Amino acid sequence: MKKYRIALVVALVLLSFASTSFAAVNNKYFRADKQYFDIETGQYIISGNIVINVENGVIAGEKAQVKLSTLEFWGTGGWLLKQYDVTFKGASAYVVFGKDIAMIEGGADFQRTDLHITADKVDYNWKSKIALFKGNVKVIQPGLPVVSSESIKYNVETKEFAN
Repeated sequence: MKKYRIALVVALVLLSFASTSFAAVNNKYFRADKQYFDIETGQYIISGNIVINVENGVIAGEKAQVKLSTLEFWGTGGWLLKQYDVTFKGASAYVVFGKDIAMIEGGADFQRTDLHITADKVDYNWKSKIALFKGNVKVIQPGLPVVSSESIKYNVETKEFAN
């Protein structure tokens, strides 16, 4: 997850040195149909087929706002994170890079080999590697009964459920 943060920050810093308004952004690390800098809010507004390439994976979505001064990221319109055997999807994402947290809402969907977790939302701390799934949580594993709960903690690095 640290690699995601670094790749996103690097891509956004590179954008900050580009023209403040242009029709499309395309390079091997970052692609979007449109992006501009809103002087009033101090935010970059990015939209349309956003793809951020990270080591062995990709982050993709439709709309985002990024505030470089606070290292905050708001993504809407559906987001996907895929790296190694992990796929994470959700309707919206909020990331605070300085605090190492990410929140996905609007139907969080986490998948990896032999594990599928769905929930209303998930909070993820990439320092501790703990994902806290909240609201209508369902854990599906082959050969095991479906587990339903209001909240479940899962360590993404060790692949273990936490208390």
